[in-house]
Amino acid sequence: MNASTPLAAKASLRDSVENQTPDATANPKSTRAKRRTQAERTALSDARMFEAAKDLIVEQGTHATTLKEVGERAGYSRGLASNRFGSKDALFAQLTLQFNNKWTQELAKAVGDRTGAQACFAALHAVNGFLANNSQYMKAMYILWFQSISSHDDARNHLSAYQAIYRRDVTHWVREGIERGEIDRNVDADCYAFQFCSFIFGTIYQWLVAPDAVDLHKQFENFRLTTVREFGIKPDIIQS
Repeated sequence: MNASTPLAAKASLRDSVENQTPDATANPKSTRAKRRTQAERTALSDARMFEAAKDLIVEQGTHATTLKEVGERAGYSRGLASNRFGSKDALFAQLTLQFNNKWTQELAKAVGDRTGAQACFAALHAVNGFLANNSQYMKAMYILWFQSISSHDDARNHLSAYQAIYRRDVTHWVREGIERGEIDRNVDADCYAFQFCSFIFGTIYQWLVAPDAVDLHKQFENFRLTTVREFGIKPDIIQS
């Protein structure tokens, strides 16, 4: 598999709102029981190996996880993951792409056709809900993301590209809100987008390190109220 994907080829959240498609690998067990094509068998084995990789990453981190373990945990031969992906770095890069595609679809559903401040608040609410309902999944991906800083170049490159997309989407929403007159025109859209993403990544990092010490709902609600004040809008007009 070719792990490299240019930024221009990656779908933004705003693009995905108008092009929502179900994730064919989201639930391997739901694949129909009748005889599958080769492409379907490949997609199923990929999905099972992605699930196995996520479990292993949570249990022992990325550095200790091997392709041999991924193949065996998924129920296949020890050499399948190596033959399919070629390297652990390539597997992690594909796992990053799969996660971001799923996450983009989830956010697109939550934001819908909202614009401006409403889109910002809907995205924030969606992140909080996704963390609560997919904690194991999120743990695996954020461990992969954070550990990719010192290694796993392909995964790090994908993460860098997606972070740029996240900031670009939030910047767009803020500028929409300013143009519509619902957000204070003194708000710096680029700086707020950086602040928005920093809050999410920083909060999740602290939650991973000490989950019992971090009240996610409280922190997300506090950031929402801080945003309300920064935008200069009335709290009672905000929709969840």
